[in-house]
Amino acid sequence: MRLARRFSRTLASAAFLLGLIPVAAAAQQAATVTGRVLTAGGPVANASVAIPLLRVGSLTDADGRYVFTVPPSAFGQTVTITVRRIGYRPFSTDIRLTGGAVSQDFTIVTAPTELEGIVVTALGITREKSSLGTAQQQLSNEELNQTRAQNVVQQIQGKVAGVQITGAGTQGGTTNIVIRGQNSLTSSNQPLFVVDGVAVSNASRGGGTISGYDFGSAISDINPDDIETFSILKGPNAAALYGSRAANGVIVINTKKGRSTSGRMRTEMTSSATWERPSVLPDFQNQYGQGASGEFKYVNGAGAGINDGADQSWGPKLDGRLIDQYFGKQQPWVAHPDNVENFFNTGLTLASTVSVSGGSDRANARVSLGADNVNGIVPNNVFQRRTALLSGTLRASDRITADATVQYVRNTGRNRPGTGYLNSTLEQFFWFGRQIDTNDLRNYSQGGKTNNGPLLREYNWNYNYHNNPYWLAFENPITDARDRFIGSLSASLKLVPGMNLTARTGSDIYRLGIDQEFGRGNLVNADQKFAGAFQFINDYRNDNNSDLVLNIDRPLGSRLLFNGILGGNIRHEYFNTSSQTTAGVSVPGIYNVSNAAIAPTLGQTLTRRQVNSLYGSASFTVNNWWTIEGTGRNDWSSTLPANNLSYFYPSVNTAIVLTDMMPSLKGRILSFAKIRGSAAQVGNDA
Repeated sequence: MRLARRFSRTLASAAFLLGLIPVAAAAQQAATVTGRVLTAGGPVANASVAIPLLRVGSLTDADGRYVFTVPPSAFGQTVTITVRRIGYRPFSTDIRLTGGAVSQDFTIVTAPTELEGIVVTALGITREKSSLGTAQQQLSNEELNQTRAQNVVQQIQGKVAGVQITGAGTQGGTTNIVIRGQNSLTSSNQPLFVVDGVAVSNASRGGGTISGYDFGSAISDINPDDIETFSILKGPNAAALYGSRAANGVIVINTKKGRSTSGRMRTEMTSSATWERPSVLPDFQNQYGQGASGEFKYVNGAGAGINDGADQSWGPKLDGRLIDQYFGKQQPWVAHPDNVENFFNTGLTLASTVSVSGGSDRANARVSLGADNVNGIVPNNVFQRRTALLSGTLRASDRITADATVQYVRNTGRNRPGTGYLNSTLEQFFWFGRQIDTNDLRNYSQGGKTNNGPLLREYNWNYNYHNNPYWLAFENPITDARDRFIGSLSASLKLVPGMNLTARTGSDIYRLGIDQEFGRGNLVNADQKFAGAFQFINDYRNDNNSDLVLNIDRPLGSRLLFNGILGGNIRHEYFNTSSQTTAGVSVPGIYNVSNAAIAPTLGQTLTRRQVNSLYGSASFTVNNWWTIEGTGRNDWSSTLPANNLSYFYPSVNTAIVLTDMMPSLKGRILSFAKIRGSAAQVGNDA
């Protein structure tokens, strides 16, 4: 009998710790608080409902319902119950606690700039912000789009602490984002981007330090107007559950979804126009012109005259004397102080998005179409982006919910500015003769054609080191186009209150084609003995991620809240790039392999990778002010030896809300105070 009693007590204690049977709560006959959180359009999921004085609360489910218990010691009290949710105004009211069930419904209204309370964390799971032991910052759509930039990464510049954003120096080029400093000297320091639960590529086709062209970052395909929330998880602690790709942090993007509109359709349209000019240009001297040792006389711009093949401005003083120049003999030798600024145009960006959404509590959808048109600051430089997004949510029952999102993006560019020492737009101007009038070079074909045939030699001021900048922009067509598909599908099953099982799969697929055509006489990219050159590049990428995640979020008694995650992931990566390059073609203006005067150089790179993973986390919040969390992940990578392809890495963090631990501090001294700490170890494969 004694053994049976001991076994019974042990079993009851274990069940209590797992949250499967609230033994202690039942023994004390704790009161239950229930209700729904609604808006004018329907229920609100993942809202935080709590009684701060008692440090108890819960999150609403897909139907907006919540339930939690209060200890018997609070019976007879009148307390304040509050509700908070991202995008809605917080609301509170007083209720009187009795020994039985208490019901309280809420109707809340939208307030897009309100970001207190619930935030999106790893794996798209929402958590109470005060309980996080890791660094995180979240932006709403309104904050993200206060000012318009060329891509979504540039739009967060100056809005997030600890995040450094720099460009590659060319309009439409690669944007570099670093969270909390550089972590590696040789590998990428870019964070992982996750869109609607799918890890997406941010691969770049950036130009080199010597020459090349920057075709931008892949993340620039995302339309900022389609983003609902933008969360930055800083450092490996916050991103431990995403694996080694998240060693530099994670940016979690959730796109807008349809909402219940009581059978009516909701239409939204945004439109913006942005004008651009170079904000900073180098300072140039205007005392001396082209040449060397104070001497210059133009004959052919290639060295036949006196220092006329030189490009530096170490020639005669610009005092108005008459000197032979490239546009005629015995011309006044004077400076043109604005010759660099005059080359650039005023850029214009027109961006528009139109969306239609609607549905009911059970099913809703949203579709959007976006268009960006950019006329660059460099002549003949154009970018275009077309986006389409379709998302839908189906609540098949009170326990089963399914979500799907499909995005298609077409991104095109023409005549992107060059990069590096030899190709960049400003490189020529560093050496530009200060006596040169840029406007005089616009008609680059004067005297350069014979019998109305192809352009044999552009009109220019120097033929040793530089091409005419307008000729480079108009006679060397460089085009690129990227077609991209991002799709995700997820289904969630509510097993019991506070326990959900979610299956998710998604793919990020794109093709990028680059055609670079260089006219006769291009000094950098073509052999001068031939009529031009070309390079063709084709990229194909296909990344697929599939997850199965069990999420537990429920109280263990009246003072302890447990949040747990257990999941598995399978990741497939495939990348294939091929190129055809020749430094010479036979017939001018025909850029085709059959017209190659020099046998083309062929290149190809093929990359495959599969990573299988198991991961989990456990978080305990005591009295709603002290949270302790641990995570662990184990990966099996195909890039490692078969007998040693497994590696494990953990993290731990804690957070203490001082103003909740010591209520006397709140109001008199501080409105909010919190301390946190974390440590993580991140593994990586080959």
